Amino acid sequence: MTSHRHITTDHDEIRGWIQAHHGVPARTATTTDTAAALHIDFAAVRPGELEHISWEEWFTAFDAQGLALCYPDPHLRGGASAWFELVPRGGGIHP
Repeated sequence: MTSHRHITTDHDEIRGWIQAHHGVPARTATTTDTAAALHIDFAAVRPGELEHISWEEWFTAFDAQGLALCYPDPHLRGGASAWFELVPRGGGIHP
């Protein structure tokens, strides 16, 4: 993890970052929980574990769960990394 992080709730920015890293919106496939854990599936590396879902469904759950996307600051060395975290909103984050 880098100490220079960018945190956002902007849907267009998030979708652009995920697509630029060849990811697709997903959730845990084997769950009966209505609030299934959200994921980003990069290059389909976890077939069977994750279920791909629409952007609309992913962002609806993202907002309902009060999440934000945290990733390396794109303007710093190493900013092209696909490292990310889905984190709780707070600390001055603005949608």
